Amino acid sequence: MRASSKGQTQVPRLSGGDRRAGARFCLDLTVRYAIKGNLQAGSGRTIDLSSSGISFVADRPLRIGQGLNLSIDWPVPLDGGVRLQLVMSGDIVRTDGTMTALQIRRHEFKTRGVGLIASARESIDK
Repeated sequence: MRASSKGQTQVPRLSGGDRRAGARFCLDLTVRYAIKGNLQAGSGRTIDLSSSGISFVADRPLRIGQGLNLSIDWPVPLDGGVRLQLVMSGDIVRTDGTMTALQIRRHEFKTRGVGLIASARESIDK
């Protein structure tokens, strides 16, 4: 893989065609995950992300077929400084040691909590 001048990852074509439908973007962000139907949770670092999948390095090996819920603190705030979190769910389709590829079934952006400092400031301003 190589990065283009636009920050988009260009994936070399594989013989027989590449199964990826969307462009992938290199991102190095902390990801938190929870295994569906299980109390286990963990964290890792993203490798790349598209509209239909995410690759990341987990803190331990995960199994193909496991369902995961993931969240990433999005690095770019909305206008006005509103912090976002990307929340996703899907199924693991490929692994190699701790490298994990997840097919995204559902995703949405949510606003993150304002935190104690911002809440305290709002109380003072009233």
